[in-house]
Amino acid sequence: MKKLLNTLQSINHLFAKLMVLWCMVCGTAASAYALRILSRTGHDPSKLLEVILAFFGGELLILCAKTILDKKKRKDDSND
Repeated sequence: MKKLLNTLQSINHLFAKLMVLWCMVCGTAASAYALRILSRTGHDPSKLLEVILAFFGGELLILCAKTILDKKKRKDDSND
């Protein structure tokens, strides 16, 4: 167990990588579900898909901004 914990701690940006993977999986699942709605009922699920993908896109945007700002902060701290 300790070896697994050390291995996980040695991976850089593990949370960010897992979050990107999670958003990709959920976006793909939402798209597949929207296509299922379209094929079975004929109703256009574009608004539902838009809201779901916007939510996960927003999560990825926040994660991207956090990563960029953290790198910038570390670079500024190293200059002091």
